[in-house]
Amino acid sequence: MAINFINQPSSEGTTGLPKHVIQLVSEAIDSASSELRRLNLEKRKPASCLPDDALPELGHACGHNLIATSTLASAVGASAAMKELIIPGTLIVMGTPAEETGGGKYIMANHGAWKDCSVVLMTHAMPDFSTARTVTKASWKFRAKFHGKAAHAAAAPWNGNNACDAIVMAYNGLGLLRQQIQKTESIQSVILEAGKAPNIIPDYAEGSFSLRAFDSKALERLRSRVIPIFDGAAASMGCTVELFWDALYEDVVTNMALASRYTHYMINDLGLTPADILPPSDLSAKVDQNGSSYVARRNTTLDPSQKALTLQISSDFGNCSYIQPGIQTLFSINATDMPHTPSFQKAAGTDFAHTESLRAGKANALIGLEVLLDEGFYKEVKSDWINDMKERGRLPE
Repeated sequence: MAINFINQPSSEGTTGLPKHVIQLVSEAIDSASSELRRLNLEKRKPASCLPDDALPELGHACGHNLIATSTLASAVGASAAMKELIIPGTLIVMGTPAEETGGGKYIMANHGAWKDCSVVLMTHAMPDFSTARTVTKASWKFRAKFHGKAAHAAAAPWNGNNACDAIVMAYNGLGLLRQQIQKTESIQSVILEAGKAPNIIPDYAEGSFSLRAFDSKALERLRSRVIPIFDGAAASMGCTVELFWDALYEDVVTNMALASRYTHYMINDLGLTPADILPPSDLSAKVDQNGSSYVARRNTTLDPSQKALTLQISSDFGNCSYIQPGIQTLFSINATDMPHTPSFQKAAGTDFAHTESLRAGKANALIGLEVLLDEGFYKEVKSDWINDMKERGRLPE
């Protein structure tokens, strides 16, 4: 959900919306709960939902059905308040396909989506913790296609240029590079094709590769070290290489003003306790992204903040957060395993998960309304985002 800001008088020292507005939003969403649940159970894909894709074979094992429910709930609650209280502004619910496989938000962002919005809000289900601060890595996948020259491998190998050798050299080069990259960086590789028969010098080889780094700036530095490996491997074997880069998943830049207000509403107005949701100010979530979230979650010696900090996921919501202030909040659905597993898919279809998605939707609706109603709050949100972008080199100092 996105909001376009309309100038309104500032409220000095505000700590949230009036109780009657909060009640209005909550009642509007509760009244639509059964219909939203029906859409969830029938696995429909409303045009106005945010992520409208699922995983092959596993279905909604990443909980995109819950994100859609939460987003629709936000829209229901915010629009009801805007109509009854005559609040000027524009509420936008934008469909974003292909998060799992194609980086839909990357493509949409490159075509101007969100540039005219004031804030961008989204949720995501997690197994056993809730927080308003999402920590992700920047990620970029690519295909490498090597072109050589075929020849008889026994009778005249000197007439060939071995594309298989070229891709193996690149594969091994990445393996050696791993010794010199940061702990927060990773490289994954797989060779998809490298010849058909041992007595033929392969004239074609192809592989799929993935890079991850702490943030988008670090990812670009890693990318600049990877490309020469492929160029050198191809040149050494007399081959050529083409690199085809897929969608860039930027790291999520959590707007702390929005995250703090989301947490405030969850604790003070929507039924959570401080023990139920991690504080967004906990910087440990940005310390060590090189651990395994599955291992961390199973390790009972870690406190909840350390469970959150080791997330290895990437999300194309990060692209939105570099365009406008935003948050992708996380809510617990009491799953026994991480997303992209059968047990998470089962948990995503429960009544409990549905209820928690509505709770998250209520909080985002309230934040959106506050952006519309409180100029002082929105200035704080925008100021935080500008500072974040300056730190990342996206805006001049």
